[in-house]
Amino acid sequence: MRISLLVVPAMMVLAACGSDADSPADDPATSSSTGAAGSGGGAATGAGTSASGSASSGGAGGSGGAGGSDGAGASDGAGGSGGAGGGDGAGGSDGAGGSGGEDLLAAAASIDGFRWEMPCDQDPGDRDECTTSTRVDEMRTFGGSPDTIYQVTVRLRGVVEPETYRGGTPDGMHFRVGGTPDNPTYNIYGFSVSDPPETYYLNDSPNVGHDVFIIDHVKTIPIRGGATVSFRGEDPNRVMIANFKHLVVDGIPPAPEPYIGQFIQLDVQSVEETQP
Repeated sequence: MRISLLVVPAMMVLAACGSDADSPADDPATSSSTGAAGSGGGAATGAGTSASGSASSGGAGGSGGAGGSDGAGASDGAGGSGGAGGGDGAGGSDGAGGSGGEDLLAAAASIDGFRWEMPCDQDPGDRDECTTSTRVDEMRTFGGSPDTIYQVTVRLRGVVEPETYRGGTPDGMHFRVGGTPDNPTYNIYGFSVSDPPETYYLNDSPNVGHDVFIIDHVKTIPIRGGATVSFRGEDPNRVMIANFKHLVVDGIPPAPEPYIGQFIQLDVQSVEETQP
């Protein structure tokens, strides 16, 4: 017991002497910065705690001057919060959305920009009739997956004459869903989808007459991937109403010149998918 009592004080004395010996070994500037680093180590540890748990554990070692340098390192650790900037990777979800949008639009590429063109055989000048020998009868295969029904928003613009249709359902001015043509002498414009099966007419009118007008339809059409889209345009008696008003559809060729005859252009605006 007497020996133990003598050893403990001796260790305390050595420890005290060790701390006193460090100060004379350094010059005043070094001593000052070391002291700041030591106390700063604790402060840096606090900052490190808010940045990350691992930075704070490094700061705990900063009870000594050397630990203070570790504390400074902890502030670097705080800088490591820049790693949180890795959240930019989350921004990559935009890429996923972008690629999804591109894939969906690609499904409708076969019909985008389709034109019904019914030109006059000869320029009629200012006369209100002309002959036409053109007939539109084309089929396109829609892209995408056959397991998906796509909601395809299209814009249909052009210059046409009126036609009456029987049956079906009017859907805004000059657009009809379903039905059949009801006058054997006026132009027919329409398209049909094989799945879900439906027919759409584009120049619906309550009556016919020697007139032409501009149409501008924006409609959303359901189309299953792999379905057939059939386009129809014809003049049953091959004598149609000429574009005697010289109407021009802005932004659609041959604008700014009027089309010599009648036409419609289909432009796909967006594509969304729904499960069947």
